[in-house]
Amino acid sequence: MNALPIRRRTLGALLAATLLAACAGPTASPPTTGARPPIVFVHGNGDSAALWTPTIWRWQSNGWPRERLVAVDFPLPSARDDNTVAQAGRSSADEQMRYL
Repeated sequence: MNALPIRRRTLGALLAATLLAACAGPTASPPTTGARPPIVFVHGNGDSAALWTPTIWRWQSNGWPRERLVAVDFPLPSARDDNTVAQAGRSSADEQMRYL
């Protein structure tokens, strides 16, 4: 049985140790509060921002700061049947975009 020369074994061990050291690098730390983007919850047609309360509580319980969680409540949440024709109590896409 041929034994590897000492030099080859040493180089192999050194390479293996280097690869293991690279794998054991520092782990990523969670983002700080200031680094987290705001999360904006927008309800669907005819709903209200109150719909998102349980979801916001869930995000908070998972460590997301309350000041970074926002639920938007549109004044006229129902959409028009035809975006080009004015309807009482209904908003157009342009009106909703201006509100945001």
